[in-house]
Amino acid sequence: MVSETKNTNLTNVFLGVIAVFVCGVVLLQLQSVLMPFVTAMLLSIIFKPVILGLREKRVPMIVALFGVLLLFTLVLFFLGWVIFSSANAFLQELPNYEGKIAVIADNIEAVLLGLATRLNLQLNDFQWSDALNVSSLTSAVTTGLGSFISFVTSTFMVVLFMLFMLAGSGDLAKKVRGAFPESLSKKLADMIKVIDSQVRQYLVTKTLISLGTGFLTWFVLMLLGVDFPLVFGFIAFILNYIPNIGSTIAVVIPFSLTLLQFETASVPLFVLLGLGSIQMVMGNVVEPKILGYSLNLSPLLILVALIFWGWFWGVWGMVLAVPITASVKIIFENIDSLKPIAKLMNGSIS
Repeated sequence: MVSETKNTNLTNVFLGVIAVFVCGVVLLQLQSVLMPFVTAMLLSIIFKPVILGLREKRVPMIVALFGVLLLFTLVLFFLGWVIFSSANAFLQELPNYEGKIAVIADNIEAVLLGLATRLNLQLNDFQWSDALNVSSLTSAVTTGLGSFISFVTSTFMVVLFMLFMLAGSGDLAKKVRGAFPESLSKKLADMIKVIDSQVRQYLVTKTLISLGTGFLTWFVLMLLGVDFPLVFGFIAFILNYIPNIGSTIAVVIPFSLTLLQFETASVPLFVLLGLGSIQMVMGNVVEPKILGYSLNLSPLLILVALIFWGWFWGVWGMVLAVPITASVKIIFENIDSLKPIAKLMNGSIS
């Protein structure tokens, strides 16, 4: 009997490993389809009340969906205009930045050579500034524009998937009532309603906080006269979905640019203090207060989620990592048999 139990446990372990491997292969191979699908699912949860509210007012479904489509088109147009105009401005300023970077590289090289001389170390002759030229930076910008075109293509799929999902809004509860006995269907319908409400509350709150963070970043940088404030505001909006790491990057990137743009250290210092304060207040004070509760995700779980989704889906996988993990935790918290797993996902014992 003991031997059979051990064999069963060993079989379950092997089956679990195989299942994880298969899921990984599927996620990796179907990235171009699954990533837009997951994004569309999260967005459809956010816009579902809008569609249902319009339907209650007897607005035709096609009109409601067209309104959502129009909104997305305007957002994409604004995003494209910001990136295109900022890319042109960056290319014009590129020679100035390249010269300043070369001077900084020469100074660093001189310091290292002086230190090596004192320590009697031999360093190969290498001009760091030679690695930084206009052609290489222009190539990087071109690659970025190519990635933007790929982003627009993926966004089209997101919008298409989302419209189909929104078209079926409100049908799940009716299908549950028709598929199960009354006592069970009521319990399932209530559970689905609670999960839907909590996931939407989290996603809407996170999106509003991200928009606020992006707006304040743009406003502070514009007041200080920093180049490309709209770009940095958009970057702050996107990176706000990546906790800790994203907030740090959203501060470091504009701070680094100000070191090149300005001769004195006063403006870079104001940028560092201003953007750092925005990230701290929005993430640690405003978000928990608006949300009404703390999601309490384990920092280790967040790190693993960032590595996992970033490995499979790149930067956009890292952006989606926490919303996906948070949604999964909310679902687990509302299903009795999965509540222990939700407890394990907590960042503190409560």
